[in-house]
Amino acid sequence: MADPKVSDMKALCTAMRGSIDAITLEWVNRVKTDSYMQSDNPLSLSQIVDHVPQMLEELCDVLADGGEPDFHAIRASSKHGYTRSLAGYTLTELLRELELLRDCVFNFVAETEVKQGINRPDSIHALRLVNQYFGEDIIFVVEHYLKRKASAQA
Repeated sequence: MADPKVSDMKALCTAMRGSIDAITLEWVNRVKTDSYMQSDNPLSLSQIVDHVPQMLEELCDVLADGGEPDFHAIRASSKHGYTRSLAGYTLTELLRELELLRDCVFNFVAETEVKQGINRPDSIHALRLVNQYFGEDIIFVVEHYLKRKASAQA
């Protein structure tokens, strides 16, 4: 008999991989209309999208792995933050983008749980991993941003 936990996580990962473009588009729309996003340097669509699909792929890998993620090996999100800081984004804007993306992924997991009948413990486990992924990235982005600002002032 197949382990239902494995099949539910696999179903969630498959659904997410198949929805990367839709999740990215939802996030782009939210970024474009968010009142916190005030950068004087408007980005093109490809610049806005940047590393987000790679981040979602990494997140799928984290979910599929099922174990404790190695956040030192996961770095598409850090590339995204680095690119944004070079484009003149404030720390608030960097963090807001990450929070909007986290919310899009949370919504996706919750909707997928209902649509595909993913069991609640797997959904909660997935949401915890999503939260951990973005939490680790926020720490990395803040550290990098502060180091970059300190270097620029020196």
